[in-house]
Amino acid sequence: MAYKKKTPKSKAWNAFSLYIRAKYADIDGSVKCVTCGKIARWKGDGMQAGHYVNSRCNSVLLNEKIVFPQCVDCNIYKHGNQNQFNFFMLKTHTKEQLEEFENLKHKKKIIKKHEWKELEMMYKEKANYLIQEKEL
Repeated sequence: MAYKKKTPKSKAWNAFSLYIRAKYADIDGSVKCVTCGKIARWKGDGMQAGHYVNSRCNSVLLNEKIVFPQCVDCNIYKHGNQNQFNFFMLKTHTKEQLEEFENLKHKKKIIKKHEWKELEMMYKEKANYLIQEKEL
């Protein structure tokens, strides 16, 4: 079985995803899915970092304003559970802001290899800080 080599972009994403889940974890290490309310452990198979904007482009991928904890069912099987995600986002953002977020998927953003590595290190540090602070 061949294993896919991790790219700097995928490593940065993994660090960012860990940070997002740690950020929203409670003191017991539980995280609530923003779209269905399911509660799962912050780390493991139950919870992921889901995007409000359905895109993996560079301008969207590591955007803290639009990425929140989502259970696997909502994020993968329900393709982001967009109607519920929209309700969640409207609690803290205006419709105009949501339109701006949607437009991000059309903006080209070039991130060089060394920048991906810097982003990976930054989010690893942020995640580790939260993990220690919350004793996760």
